[in-house]
Formats: sequence, C-alpha cells, structure tokens
Amino acid sequence: MNEVKERVLIGVVRRKKDLRIILKEHYYRIPLRRCPVQRFGYLAFYEVSRLGEEGKSINYYARLKTKSEVRRIELLPDEPEHPRAEEIYHVYHLGRIQRTPKRIENRSRRRVSFGFTTREKLLHSEEISQLFDIPPLEDIMAKELKRQKIQAYREYPLRLAKTYRYRLDFAIIYQKSKIAVECDNEKWHGRPSQKQKDRIRDNTLRRMGWTVLRFKGKEILKNVSGCVDRVEKALKRNLLTKGVEYDKLQRNTKE
Repeated sequence: MNEVKERVLIGVVRRKKDLRIILKEHYYRIPLRRCPVQRFGYLAFYEVSRLGEEGKSINYYARLKTKSEVRRIELLPDEPEHPRAEEIYHVYHLGRIQRTPKRIENRSRRRVSFGFTTREKLLHSEEISQLFDIPPLEDIMAKELKRQKIQAYREYPLRLAKTYRYRLDFAIIYQKSKIAVECDNEKWHGRPSQKQKDRIRDNTLRRMGWTVLRFKGKEILKNVSGCVDRVEKALKRNLLTKGVEYDKLQRNTKE
C-alpha cells in the first residue's frame, strides 16, 4: 500500500487553460479510455514547450484526493464543439498544488506521455530521464550507434520551409546516403492520429531522398544491437546502389 501511495503519475499539460485549471480548480482529467490501470498517490505535471518559460519541464505536483467520472462538456461547457465533448473523462481531484524542489527539465528532448515514477525521484530529480528506471529510447540507440562506430547526428533539424521543419531522432549522412532513424514510443506512435502524421512525414522524407527506419520501443529495449545492424545494412545497401564503398573504420559518432 505504501508503494501505491508514493507512486506518481506524470501527466501532460498542453494548454495554458488546463494549467490554470490545475492550479486554481485543483483537478486533472484524462479520457476514460486512456486512463492508467495502476493506482497512484500523486500526480505531477509535465508542461509542453508551447506553455512558455516553464515549458518542457515539470514544476508542480499534488496528492490525489478523490476521483470521479464526468463528461467533458460538463467540465468545459465553453467548448461544446470539441470532438470529445460527449466523451467520459476520469477526473482526478487534487490536494494542495506544490512546487517541485527543482525544475525538472526535459534536456534530452524525450517524448513525454503518461508514465510513472516515485515521489522520492520526483523530489530529487533535475532532468526528466532521472524519473524513470529505463533511459529514453534515444539514449539507448545513441549508445549503441556509438559502440558500433556509426556516425549519427542526434536531433537533426531538417527545414522544409521558412516556418516548418522536421527534427529527426537520428540522421546518418554518409557520401550519397541519407538515413533517418526514428525511435517510436508505442503509447504515442500507436495512436491513429500520430500514425497518420508519421506516414505523411515518412513519405515526405522519402521524396527528399531519405531512407526512413522506424524502431518500436520494444525492439530497442529487447535487441538494440540488432536494430543498429539493420541501420548499417541499409547504409551499405544505399551506397552499393550508388557505386560508393562503405568504410566503417573512417567513421566517428557525433551525438
């Protein structure tokens, strides 16, 4: 029971309006179909980058008091046209909203979705990855690329227009070959809306001459060396079709 009381659910806050609701009305909502099965005693709130100065970090947490089920339209009657207006939400009613001792920043640009940590870690962490026992997928991939001496540019920005660009998890650019390596968290990339975005993104990259390799989280965690072997095979195959020789010994890794 103590373990449950000390367990913390990390929730994501995407709008300033929702942050105000947490701070003033002391509740947080999750669609019933997406609610976590595990019980917990606290919630902490990850604010996305668009929220301003405190974005890309966790700054607040609170004890869970009670919970209830309510239709979204009853919670937010000023948003009647929202596509989930009639959907049932789990409402978590919160105790006193507290500041974390230190701002917990997302320096590694980890994709943050619902996840669990402990109150002990929450109170002593300064970076998102410190909250979890398993390091970010990108960190695992970066370490293995380096071990296999494959040069990879991490968080590679690819500008498509003046105001629009992609950021690749890893870009491997060698001679005439360009490979985009994406590390996909199943919870996020398994959503139908995100799958559609990923398809559009991949097709755009392919039209620009990129080979796109996507690895699911479970693949990386189970056999990251096998994933990187596939990357190297794709690189060799690309170079072979272009009449370029691949020399692994000349490569260094950049993160």
